[in-house]
Amino acid sequence: MITYEWSFPNFETNSENVVKTIHWRYTATETVGEDTHTASLYGSCAGSEDMNFDAMTKEHCISCVTANDQSEADMQSNLASQIEAQKNPATVSKTKEF
Repeated sequence: MITYEWSFPNFETNSENVVKTIHWRYTATETVGEDTHTASLYGSCAGSEDMNFDAMTKEHCISCVTANDQSEADMQSNLASQIEAQKNPATVSKTKEF
């Protein structure tokens, strides 16, 4: 089962504590047996004039990202595809010594 987690490592604010930019990361993790597969999407979105840093919640941040980028369901589909490609790669790198 894939688990998804939002993180917001950095915010840019002006001198009045209004959020101008939210930097975000959305990470998917799946453990199969002893193998753990992870995939991430990251980016930033613009804040707004009424977005006070001290009053912000995680839900505000998620709403900002999904309103300006792609839906959370689309992001999860993208991340699940990345993990599936890790579990079942289309090509495999091999070496051979002669």
